Amino acid sequence: MKTIKSYFAIDSQYKEMVSKYTNVDGIATIIYFTLLMGAYYFMGVIYDTKNLYLGNQINIVLSVICIIYVLFRGQKLSSIGFSKKNLGKSLIMGLVAGGIVLTIQLLPGIIGGRQFNPVSKLMSSFIYYLIIIGLTEEIIFRGFIQTRIYGIVKKPIIAILLTAFLFMIMHIPFQMGAAHMGFFEYISNNFVTLIFTFGWHLVFNFMYSKYNSIVGPTVFHAIMNWSNYLFL
Repeated sequence: MKTIKSYFAIDSQYKEMVSKYTNVDGIATIIYFTLLMGAYYFMGVIYDTKNLYLGNQINIVLSVICIIYVLFRGQKLSSIGFSKKNLGKSLIMGLVAGGIVLTIQLLPGIIGGRQFNPVSKLMSSFIYYLIIIGLTEEIIFRGFIQTRIYGIVKKPIIAILLTAFLFMIMHIPFQMGAAHMGFFEYISNNFVTLIFTFGWHLVFNFMYSKYNSIVGPTVFHAIMNWSNYLFL
């Protein structure tokens, strides 16, 4: 019979993998995150000045950079969560967690008689949140940054909290460029949202590290975001 502790156990291969990362990986992670912050600020400026949203392109390019780095370093794609091992378990966990969030969002809307968005819009938005938001952000933050930050931060608690902080502030540069908001101005106006974002990293990272798979957190991440746009 499984104990409560076993449900929160981290995959042994995940532990072994992150313990092998070096200063090179850790420093590369910091450089990469700096690039990411600059890219998102640039995206905000372009959106403000040209009314052109480049989120799709930039997220895809940033995730491809992670994959290129992994291949260049001779590391396996499984080191950013692309592995057949535990894929089914990870998928089920993501679907169950997503189903709970979806139910919480659906019930009030249905009871209140709200109208669903058109099926075509629901399908296109789900694909967007699955690929452009869920998959790319999981590659970037849970698959790449969180694992390789262990190259310079060896204590798990500190490494996880640091990456949660990075995931939280990642959402700021776009608004700085698009809405002409200062760093601290954005924080003061969106403090609660940022705290929730910090917490979501802890959830996504647990889902990732439990099975050393990107599938579960990607599915859950996508459903969670998509569930906010079910109704007109």
